[in-house]
Amino acid sequence: MIAAIMSGGRGSRMKTGEEKPLVKVAGKSLVERVFDALRGSGRFEEVVAVTSPNAPRTQEFLRSLRAEVVETPGRGYPHDLSVLLAAFAQEKVFVVPADLPLLTAKTVAEMVDRVSQTAPAVSIVLEKSFVEDLGIKPSVVVDSRYCHSGITLFSSGVSGPVEERYVVMNSAEIAVNVNTKEEKEIAELLLVQNAQDLARDKGL
Repeated sequence: MIAAIMSGGRGSRMKTGEEKPLVKVAGKSLVERVFDALRGSGRFEEVVAVTSPNAPRTQEFLRSLRAEVVETPGRGYPHDLSVLLAAFAQEKVFVVPADLPLLTAKTVAEMVDRVSQTAPAVSIVLEKSFVEDLGIKPSVVVDSRYCHSGITLFSSGVSGPVEERYVVMNSAEIAVNVNTKEEKEIAELLLVQNAQDLARDKGL
């Protein structure tokens, strides 16, 4: 199984002038946090990054991490995704967006365990109320009750529109996607809180 980070976006809503995947949350870039979580999970043969001409510095940074880079024309998410799936047509591909700074290796492993391949595409969704309670504005709403996380496992040989099955998993680690300065602040607060909780559990 291959893990792929979708990391070709401009990030215009951030209004920082920085390529979105390189925006730093608590001192570490979004894409590096996701890359480390995927690689640390131990569930993938390889972690690749999907980039576009919209994010040339992101591509350079990912190469410095020794990530394999899949270059796309940057014509939009659906087209970039189709290029990725064509490049790895013989593999199952676990697709993750680059804007999930709270993602951890443990959460990635839990997701892989949950998305058994019972359909050509199996996606993680969250209850809309759960996401909104965190102060996050849902990006993609499914059946009015759920939010799409942007995380999907595609079976090998997938091309074109496919049947998609959903798995509900309410977790802040996958609910907090950073598209605005306000969401970046929420992510940083939660990262600090998580660090404090971990220290308390260890008796530090």
